[in-house]
Amino acid sequence: MNKIRKWKKITRRFFDKGVCPYQLSFILDSIVRKLILSPKELANRLHFKEDSKVLELGCGSGYFSVEIAKRLPKGYLELFDLQKEMLEKARRKIEAKGLTNVGYTQGDAINLPFGDNRFDAVFLVAVLGEVTEPEKCLKEIDRVLKLEGLLSITEQPGDPDFVALETVKKLAEKQGFKFVEKFGKKKNFTVNFRKEK
Repeated sequence: MNKIRKWKKITRRFFDKGVCPYQLSFILDSIVRKLILSPKELANRLHFKEDSKVLELGCGSGYFSVEIAKRLPKGYLELFDLQKEMLEKARRKIEAKGLTNVGYTQGDAINLPFGDNRFDAVFLVAVLGEVTEPEKCLKEIDRVLKLEGLLSITEQPGDPDFVALETVKKLAEKQGFKFVEKFGKKKNFTVNFRKEK
C-alpha cells in the first residue's frame, strides 16, 4: 500500500506545478515529444558556433542535451538541474554517445555557481515556470552570460508551468535582454534574446 501511495504522490507532482519528478523522467523522453519539438529543431534555433560555451538550465534527463553537445565539437555544454538523479540520467545518455565536452552541476537556478560572463548561450526548455523566482533566475543568467550572449527560452504545450510568450518577453526585457526572434506558435515557441548591457 505504501508503494501505491508513493506513486500516486509522484504522479500528482507531475501534473501539478513544479519540477518534474525524476521517477517519471521517461515521459520526457517519449518519442511523441519529437512531434512537439525535436532536439535537432531546437538546436537549429539556437545558432551555436562549434566552439560556444553553453549552459542548459533544467536539463532534466538530457532529452535535448546529446544533440546540443554533438554540435559543440570545440565547445562545451554545462548541464544544470535541481535533481541529481536527472543529471545522472543525462550523464548516461551523453557518455553512451562518447561525448566528453559536457559538465554536470546540481543546484538552484536562482543562485548559479558559475563565474561572471562565462557562457556564450544559456537555454531553458519548459523550465522558467518551475523556477521559484523567475526574475532572480534571469538576473543570474544575465550575470553568467557574456555580452552579446544568447538567452533562449522555450515553452511547450501540456506543461503545467507554461509561461505565455508576453510574460517571457516582459520578464527578459525587464532584466535588460533584447528580443531577437521567435520560432513556433502560441503554446509551442522558442524566443531568443541578446544580452546588451
